[in-house]
Amino acid sequence: MNKEFLESERLFLKPLSFEELQCIINNQLNNIEAKIELEALLDSVKLAISKKLIKMKNIDEDIHEWYTYWLIINKENQKGIGFIGFKGLPDANGYLEVGYSISSNYRRKRFMTEALETLIRWAGKFQMGKGITARALKTNFGSIKVLNNCNFKLFSSTEQEIIYINKLR
Repeated sequence: MNKEFLESERLFLKPLSFEELQCIINNQLNNIEAKIELEALLDSVKLAISKKLIKMKNIDEDIHEWYTYWLIINKENQKGIGFIGFKGLPDANGYLEVGYSISSNYRRKRFMTEALETLIRWAGKFQMGKGITARALKTNFGSIKVLNNCNFKLFSSTEQEIIYINKLR
């Protein structure tokens, strides 16, 4: 996998390799270059990583960046504070789906907005899809605010969740 880091004002985004994701699942955090905040490693994050590993196992390493999580690294202290990534290549309609999580210690400070804007810019450099979708529980006001900050628009909703869309072109 190309180890290209993405950079914004306060963050680096580092695409995690298959092996690094396995280390996170197996609690072998010493085998990862950046120190990861324990508050960023929620059970839900580990479950999402285990699902990513199943998908990544059977695809070409050249496209792992579209499936993996990118570690969100705070430049100030060099700590991994969260994860962001797509759930694979664009679907049949040309849309990528994004997912993310951040340590509770870094919420309400615009770090996730900055990380999502950075990943959107990166994805926009490729002729891969029409846009990006994201799902948020109706009760997840922080995530809804991040999506609004990044110009996502309401696409549809169910009783429990809202689906947002951001058109790349």
